[in-house]
Amino acid sequence: MKKKAFWVWLVLSVLWIGVIFWHSSRVAADSDAESLGLLYYIQKILPWMTNNLLRKCGHFAEFSILGLLLTGMFRQLRNYLLLKPVACAFFVALCDETLQLFVEGRSGNVRDLWIDLAGIVFGALILSLIFRLRKKKS
Repeated sequence: MKKKAFWVWLVLSVLWIGVIFWHSSRVAADSDAESLGLLYYIQKILPWMTNNLLRKCGHFAEFSILGLLLTGMFRQLRNYLLLKPVACAFFVALCDETLQLFVEGRSGNVRDLWIDLAGIVFGALILSLIFRLRKKKS
């Protein structure tokens, strides 16, 4: 195990999980205002973007980053399997959607879980591919 690298990936993962949970704990009005503010600028580049699509892209992006970070962490351990970071990140997604059940104006959504899972797998596969390409070069 590469201890220093493991701890760096772990700290980044925990911080990112905190960002995810912070976003999910915001009441619907605040969350919607944030995405509408961002939508204003994004529509200047992508005029077809809607608030709902932007929010789903946000789910995908948040969990792609988490999948990437957890893959980096688990790659430092022996007996690495892609299933480990994916399962860990999916558990975070389940907790995230459950948290939203208790926030004013928010709801847990199975569709969002599928989007989260797609992002997790995407991020995990991207970093795995990068690690493989780097290994082949050396």
